[in-house]
Amino acid sequence: MLPWWGWVLLWAVLVLGGALLVGLRARATWRSLKSLTAELGRAGSLLAELEEAVATHRELDEPPPAVLEDPHRLREEHRRRREARVAERTARRAERTPPWARHVH
Repeated sequence: MLPWWGWVLLWAVLVLGGALLVGLRARATWRSLKSLTAELGRAGSLLAELEEAVATHRELDEPPPAVLEDPHRLREEHRRRREARVAERTARRAERTPPWARHVH
């Protein structure tokens, strides 16, 4: 059994340790809050720049709706875009394929 001063010392260590832990967590939270407010400020300025860019692009003429375009021209354009996407996909796949797995056509 501990003498009375041992209990006082034990409780003092426990209270000081708890206060130290709370202080460290409060400090970490304060630093996180400061960095969060800095990031929010940067995000706000970026949002303002994006809104200005959107405002300038709204003034541009919009293309006519697709229902008013020539269907044959739209179909050909769609086929060209699809073929281009397939070619890009094939090229990316060929880049990822190891040399030993490539076969010559």
